[in-house]
Amino acid sequence: MRDHTVDYRLVCTNCSAKYPENAQEFRCIICNGILEVSYDYGRLRLESNFRREKITHKKYAAFFPVNKRLVSLNEGGTELRRDVRLKGAWEGNGLHLKVETENPTRTFKDRGSSVEISKARELGFGEVCCASTGNMGLSLARYAREEGMKCTIFISKSANKEKIAKIRVQGAAIREIGGDFNDSLNAAESFAAKREVFLCGDYHYRKEGQKSLLFEAIEQMGYKVPDYIIVQVGNSTLLAAIFKGLKEFKYLGLISRIPRLIAVQSSRCDPIVRAYENERGVNYVRPKTRADAIAVGYPTFGFEGLNAVRATEGFAERVKDSEITKAISLLLKSTGIAAEPGGAAGLAGFLKICREKPKMFKGKEILVIITGNNEE
Repeated sequence: MRDHTVDYRLVCTNCSAKYPENAQEFRCIICNGILEVSYDYGRLRLESNFRREKITHKKYAAFFPVNKRLVSLNEGGTELRRDVRLKGAWEGNGLHLKVETENPTRTFKDRGSSVEISKARELGFGEVCCASTGNMGLSLARYAREEGMKCTIFISKSANKEKIAKIRVQGAAIREIGGDFNDSLNAAESFAAKREVFLCGDYHYRKEGQKSLLFEAIEQMGYKVPDYIIVQVGNSTLLAAIFKGLKEFKYLGLISRIPRLIAVQSSRCDPIVRAYENERGVNYVRPKTRADAIAVGYPTFGFEGLNAVRATEGFAERVKDSEITKAISLLLKSTGIAAEPGGAAGLAGFLKICREKPKMFKGKEILVIITGNNEE
């Protein structure tokens, strides 16, 4: 990959406090707000053959806050399944599925791990940690192993045992925590603050890496912007990343408009849906859903995700776990694509909207993301 220099700084999304690019804070020291990578877009230059380059995660390095080698396990370049039919539920055109199960650890999390491990190495760290419900921990452990870095994963004692076993195979240390994801998150942040450990997880660097999913999909659609993008939401990092990626492509003139974004959550863990319906801030909801990949009671990027939905005149939808199970079965029967519950919640949302508002998607282009499959 060519050498490049990316000009950026970190900015608090709450109070707008600014931090230099090499700052190691992950939250604002003034207000505890979430930090955002802010680029000097006026200096961003894409290669003249940008549109002709092969579609991979690495292609979008100019949009990542990495100034040295980008660690890659050939993530990205995943299939966009066009004009999918779902037997008895959707027989028309216009439904497109971005299939993230083709990534090295079978989820979209690899895109963020590529950037986070690259940044940790660039800043001189030899050890990383993160909180996870399972998939992120597996992804981070795999990328850390590739770079010979120590890795510690904080995960709930009630997490999926299959996923915990897969993380162990990658050589990561596991700290099982009582409580849910947010308890694991507090433990990981405390661990990193007390030691020379690079804190990974749903923070600004991971968000940047996950933009490549959106960039790829737009290119695979021939730069034709869909009318709707439907995203399942846990920590809301992917939703926030998609919105930011759309704004960046629009700023550079690669697309002319931004589609409506629809956030989907399980009815058994739906803090963003509740906030959208009540027109107020995001509050904690105890996770009780079987869709463990999106079982986050208080999303780190909750405010940003909610803003993405509102700013695009989209909406938030909840689905029952039973509806997710039916969507998984229908997806497999109709396309041969296997997905775990957290990976298919967005599709369940699409199907629910089709039942309740049958004219909404007629003649429209809809992008649904199948985010992963790490359950047998």
